[in-house]
Amino acid sequence: MSTSLLAGSMAFSISAHAAQGLYSASDLMDTDVYDSTGEEIGEVHNILLDDNMSVHSLVIKTGDVLGLGGRDVVAERGSFTLRPEENADQEFDDREYEVHMEATGEEIKSLPEYDESWWNQTSDSLSQAWENTKETSRSAWEDTKQATSSAWQNVKQGAENLSDETEEEVE
Repeated sequence: MSTSLLAGSMAFSISAHAAQGLYSASDLMDTDVYDSTGEEIGEVHNILLDDNMSVHSLVIKTGDVLGLGGRDVVAERGSFTLRPEENADQEFDDREYEVHMEATGEEIKSLPEYDESWWNQTSDSLSQAWENTKETSRSAWEDTKQATSSAWQNVKQGAENLSDETEEEVE
């Protein structure tokens, strides 16, 4: 995941003055994560992408002590912001960031755990949403074709009627 990704495709919430246009996933790994009060609650353990290669969520390792214990939780896109680390050296190959959650430490404890069950449920949900979108689009296309055909038939019939009326008036 060390490939650099466009900020737009990563869809992080970033203030206008901090936007740099390009972010490296490898620079985001192990980034410190802070709750809404500014307390450090963990670090980025993984970045999960959807089919469009947009960030779906971050996996945050919380509550570990010296690398032991803790829990991996899932923070969905929109629940956090990414900021360049204050006073960080912003060299090309050494950018540093902070992730700030909109939730308190207590609220973060209630985030879903990143495990196989969450993965399967989320994957199934996203697949179903995609299938629903395809079906809705297909149905809308069929409705549009039928409406267009019906409108064309009405215009055609109207033109024929007008032609017949014109011929009758000429005679």
